[in-house]
Amino acid sequence: MGKGILIGLFCLVLSCGGQEANDFFTVTKIEAGKDGKTLFLLDGEGDEFTTVISIPNGNYAEVNVGDKVKLDVAEVLDTNPMILITRSVVVLK
Repeated sequence: MGKGILIGLFCLVLSCGGQEANDFFTVTKIEAGKDGKTLFLLDGEGDEFTTVISIPNGNYAEVNVGDKVKLDVAEVLDTNPMILITRSVVVLK
């Protein structure tokens, strides 16, 4: 139950307005896959995450290592590192 609450709070933080330190992720590594790319991410607190982007998933964006991205997160999978299922990825300038 504690993990469910943590995941719910994480999703709430991601959905809040404003561009705060926890509102974006930094791309640290990119791995090409069959239908898309896996992005390895760090949040403002140094926590690690991954997300898969692809045209079939409807969330593809041109992303490079070092880019700051804002994610529309649909689901968080409790793995190590956590996997973020995203609806969209926006590269911040």
